[in-house]
Amino acid sequence: MSRMTTQTTCESPLVIQLADQTKCQCKDFVITDCTDCQPLLSSAFQPTQTQLLLLKNQKESLVKKGQSLADLIHSLEQPIREKSEARERTIEGIESLERDLKVLRAKCEDEAIQVELIQKSKETVKKELEELNTRLFEEVDKMVRSEREEQARIRQENEDLEQALKEASGRLEDVVGQLEALKDQMKKRPPTAYDCHFRAQLEMMARPGSGYRLETVKDEAALMDLSDFIQLAGQTPLRKLHSLRYMKYCIREDIEPCLRFGPNPRLATKKIMDSILVKTCFVEECPEGFREKRQSREDVTATLWERFKNNHSSFSGCQACGRRVKEEEKENVLRYRFRISYFDEWACVDRYCRDRLVAVIEFYSFIRHLRTGFYKHQSIHELYQQTSRLRLQMLLARYSIKI
Repeated sequence: MSRMTTQTTCESPLVIQLADQTKCQCKDFVITDCTDCQPLLSSAFQPTQTQLLLLKNQKESLVKKGQSLADLIHSLEQPIREKSEARERTIEGIESLERDLKVLRAKCEDEAIQVELIQKSKETVKKELEELNTRLFEEVDKMVRSEREEQARIRQENEDLEQALKEASGRLEDVVGQLEALKDQMKKRPPTAYDCHFRAQLEMMARPGSGYRLETVKDEAALMDLSDFIQLAGQTPLRKLHSLRYMKYCIREDIEPCLRFGPNPRLATKKIMDSILVKTCFVEECPEGFREKRQSREDVTATLWERFKNNHSSFSGCQACGRRVKEEEKENVLRYRFRISYFDEWACVDRYCRDRLVAVIEFYSFIRHLRTGFYKHQSIHELYQQTSRLRLQMLLARYSIKI
């Protein structure tokens, strides 16, 4: 076989590589349309051709499978993308919930602290309430015991006073009987000049420098009580002056009876005493036209009970003892007025109630001067005489005796 020449055609280029050769033997090998070579080529390249067809089929199968896989991947990309977005949203939601959970946990901790503080405060308040209730019960029990003791003491004092009143009434009846007997004897006795002469002798003997002295008896216990009172009065506040023993005695024996304005008083005794003590009680003569203005004001401000009870517009009479005064007698009877504070209205009183008020006011004025040391240059006997005179003045005012 002659040497083959290399010729390349563009119609059917073919590269032949034998499977059992390590080196390509078709170099410079050109496939021609030679009929002699066709069987050789067909027999030589038949396995290769078969293998090539098999590879083509496999390639087409792989291409189809790749296309189907690509379609499957393309079809799966959208769900994966959606699931990825959903996963990201879920992660964001979880992170948001975690942040909210942290905030809620912090709030819960704060609330727990607040609840603990409130519980402690509740326990503290409960304990304080229990202690307060205990103290209140103790105070109430103490007050009840004190009230019972005070009632027993007042009851005993009342019984003692009733007994003393009975004894005083008995003595008064004896004195009245003796006085009646003495009056009868005086009426039966003929008038003589001896009485006038005897009275003149007494007056002459009582004059200073006459050489005669009336016999007097000193009560050392009374002088000692007054001396103790003078020492304590300067150290005692004015509001607590009534707590001293001497003042209690004077109040019980003289002041309260003097300020007890009959069976229907219109003023409380203690209220008048307190006003006199602090110098807010004033007594003076009624200026002209005051009674008419006062009556017109009372007609306007009369209470409903007074109008129903008395069947007229207002009370007309003494504002201290409650004694009614006829219209035509007001000018002569209600000649004085008084008030117990700077803010109260003036009220009309008769002469007898005015004398009572003035007697007590003068006694308290003497006590105030005594506290300030105004009478420090006088002897205790002289001071006792002044107190006796003022107490006698209150006694006479009680019996409506003008001195």
